[in-house]
Amino acid sequence: MNETMKGRESRPAPSVIAVHDLSCLGRCALTLVIPALAAMGVQPLPLPTAVLSAHTGFSGVAVQRLDGFMADCVSHWKALDLAANAVYSGYLANEAQVDMVEDLIAWQRGEHGALAVVDPAMADNGRLYSGLPAGMPAAMKRLCARADVITPNLTEAALMLGRPYAEGPMSDAALFGLLSGFDAAHVILTSAILSDGSHANLCRARGEAGFWACPYRRIGAAFHGTGDLFASVLTGWLVRGAGVREAVARAGDFVRCVIEASAACGAPEREGVQLEASLRYLLAPEETEFNPRFIPVNAV
Repeated sequence: MNETMKGRESRPAPSVIAVHDLSCLGRCALTLVIPALAAMGVQPLPLPTAVLSAHTGFSGVAVQRLDGFMADCVSHWKALDLAANAVYSGYLANEAQVDMVEDLIAWQRGEHGALAVVDPAMADNGRLYSGLPAGMPAAMKRLCARADVITPNLTEAALMLGRPYAEGPMSDAALFGLLSGFDAAHVILTSAILSDGSHANLCRARGEAGFWACPYRRIGAAFHGTGDLFASVLTGWLVRGAGVREAVARAGDFVRCVIEASAACGAPEREGVQLEASLRYLLAPEETEFNPRFIPVNAV
């Protein structure tokens, strides 16, 4: 056994409470979160919000919301004095579940100093996911204000801020307006198109007079679940001690690799990325091209 392996085994794995749905068909949410975190040496502690026969990209989906189980599970965890390194939430089925995650973050942060990562997974392509109540954007914005890191896509950011949805390209000022509209310590806006037509994941720390762009090469495929995968790998890197910009760059690079591999093998986009064949890249990550650039913006 080499010295690096000995060092890794000398301390417990960090743990993340993962508040997401479980879709039985189509790789997304917990079916991506659990293996991705585990492959990074992070223990996932799943708190399922709903069980779905398939993700919402399919029609006729059977759904069982788990509000009661969630409350009972957290009560049991409190009795056990469960301590986690982070709380990471994704798809929530209603406003009541948002309230539960707020309480969960307050408990874990107050008692154990846990990081709070919120992926407001509720919308894409300009509209809410089917079956979600109209009040979810306002509730999610409230939850995002409690977070250390949030990862909305363009649709989610626009809905939460009550602004028109635009896919892009977008001006630096328009993108800054989305990034600066939230109270979280770090806002990450995924899959943005800059004014020059390039693609990047953006991040801004509270108070910065501009934002960082972490560019990526666009792949002509639209696999479901890539947002969940990005936020999961990002969370894994954060609890392993990476800085936010490094975590954004590494997560974006991994998602690109997985999309490329999935497209190359002809996998159906609706069924999600072929994560199973790509986990080895998380087990032994290669060097990531880490070249974010800061874009200053004069706030109006």
